[in-house]
Amino acid sequence: MKKLRITKRSVKISSKAKIMTAACLIAILSLGGTLAYMTDYELAKNKFTVGSVDFNLYETSWDGELPDGTYATPSDATPSDATASNALGIQEAENMYAGKVIPKDPAIKNNSKNDAYVRMTVKVPVATVSTADRYGNLFYGGQAVKTELFSYQVNWDCGMRLLSPYPVEGDGYRIYEYIYTGGGNREIPVPAGHDIPPLFNTVTFANVVGGQIDENTEFIDVDFKAIQSGGFNSPEEAWDAYQNQSS
Repeated sequence: MKKLRITKRSVKISSKAKIMTAACLIAILSLGGTLAYMTDYELAKNKFTVGSVDFNLYETSWDGELPDGTYATPSDATPSDATASNALGIQEAENMYAGKVIPKDPAIKNNSKNDAYVRMTVKVPVATVSTADRYGNLFYGGQAVKTELFSYQVNWDCGMRLLSPYPVEGDGYRIYEYIYTGGGNREIPVPAGHDIPPLFNTVTFANVVGGQIDENTEFIDVDFKAIQSGGFNSPEEAWDAYQNQSS
């Protein structure tokens, strides 16, 4: 077998050639974040940006926040400053009573340049209390039972559905998790720039018999988590990675 021999050849480079070479190197280095790919003897300059996951959960009726993160109505306004048509939920919640309906409309905007999976969690406070119907008739004969203090109706057009019909319970809450399906049956990524409509529009305080709830009662809480969909074969694989990273 013949061995391939590689020999070094000395090449004399003129001063003029050295100057031109140095100038070319400076020009290439000055391109910064621009990458150049050589294909078929043609220099193709390809600019790109590395994507990121940027979601915004906003509740316009609750605190006046808009999809871009700005506020349409001052959230520190007092209830007396608001009329029935523009009162914010955060103001209404300061004066709670049994059966009260409060504006709260959690929506999500994907501000990313990439598609991504997103999941919303709704934490509903639970207490052992006696409740009644709208006519004052006691449930369970007036016996105190574990009760969700707030209820809500999921909007049919929000594109979200429950991951499991059974909530996780702990620390005085029942936690419901919702996935984005776009109206279908399987979890799918939220497209870049897409706005998910409010999961619900109002919450209703339970008709708790007076004297059982103090002013320190927690309010219903909504949160979310998101992860890029690119690079994963399924949403399950993506969320496994999310869990591993979070741990």
